[in-house]
Parts: sequence; structure tokens; C-alpha cells
Amino acid sequence: MVNNDKVFQKLIDQGYEFKFNQYIKDGYDIFKREMGNFICFYFVIFSVFFVISLVLEKTSGLVTNLVQPALTAGALLVANDILLNKKPAFSRFFDGFKFFLPLFLLGLVSSVLIVIGLLFLIVPGIYLGVSYSFANMFVVFFGYDFWTSMELSRKIITKKWWEFFGFFLTITLINIGGILACGVGIVFTAPMTLCMTYCAFEDIVGGAIREHTNLEQKQTHTTDV
Repeated sequence: MVNNDKVFQKLIDQGYEFKFNQYIKDGYDIFKREMGNFICFYFVIFSVFFVISLVLEKTSGLVTNLVQPALTAGALLVANDILLNKKPAFSRFFDGFKFFLPLFLLGLVSSVLIVIGLLFLIVPGIYLGVSYSFANMFVVFFGYDFWTSMELSRKIITKKWWEFFGFFLTITLINIGGILACGVGIVFTAPMTLCMTYCAFEDIVGGAIREHTNLEQKQTHTTDV
């Protein structure tokens, strides 16, 4: 059985290779395999958010912030299924609600810390905003609580913080391009860039776990022989 704590500490201590171009390419490839469902899902949720903003007005932001993390988690689960060569049903997009509470707490606490950081010379807030980018995936794929997920994300990303900053700046520019394309382009770019972020997590964190597992299996085989 893989000791995840040991694997993650090794990532934090020794670092890893950041494969910018690979994450962009692999993310697009995953998105492309279920492009229709991704676009349909994001079109539906953006439309619902728009209606909510019209109906609820002042409280629409609160409702959006409550459900958005779970919806994002659902898209991440779909991306993971695609990587595993599974054919996800459309309902899979809504499985993120199984993690509603820890994701809500994660969003609440991380947002407060980021805002506080922005108030203190802006730089700490930018640092935390980038550093917490893997936190939701630690909740969804490993079942960690919100604080453990935030700290693991922060410590791992900090090892290559500037590379991640450039990566997320690129992703932001792609999404801005989607918004500028009459607004509708965002239903294309948002899920695509989410898949790119997932690929970075899968390669760095998942790759470290696979490497550790293979090493343990080799050691076990050597001992048995």
C-alpha cells in the first residue's frame, strides 16, 4: 500500500519536473475526447448562474459561490474518467456534490486567506491564489480535509511556484480570450483549461505515486527472489 504522506513529502523536499507544454497538450486532448459533454455542461451551468443573477440579484453571488466548487469537482471527475479510458455519463458532472462540505470549507477558508493576503501588499494574496490551485483535487481524489489539502497544495506548488504562475497566467489569458469571443467562447475555454490544470496535478502528484508504487513493487520482487 502506498504511503501518500511519504510520497508528498518527497515531492516537497526534492521537487519535480514541470512540463508546461505537456499539460497544455494533454489537457486539450482530454477535453477534446468529451468536448460535446463539457461544452453542454458549462453552457448549462453558466445559463443557470445567469438566471440566478437576474432572479436573486444581491444574493446571486452567494449561491454561485456555494455550488461552483462542487460543479468544478464534477468536471475534474469526468477528466479523470477520460484519462482512465472510461466513458463517463453526463450525470458524472454532478458527482462533485458528494464533496460539497469539504469543498465549501476549502473555498471559504482559502478565499478569506487570499483576500487578507491581497490586503497586505497584494503579493501574499497572489502567492496563495496560485498555491492553493491543487487543493480541491486533494479533496476529491484523496479525500483529505480542507486544511490538509490546502497545505499540501501550497507546499507542492511552492516548489515550482514561478512555473505555476506562468501556467495559470496562460490559462487566464485563454479564458479571457473565450470571454472576448462574444462571451460564448468561455464554455469552450473554461473546461479545456480545467482539464489542463487536472493534467498538471495528475502528472506531478499521480506520477509521484505511480513511481513510488513501482519502486515498492520492484523492492518486493527482489526480496521474494
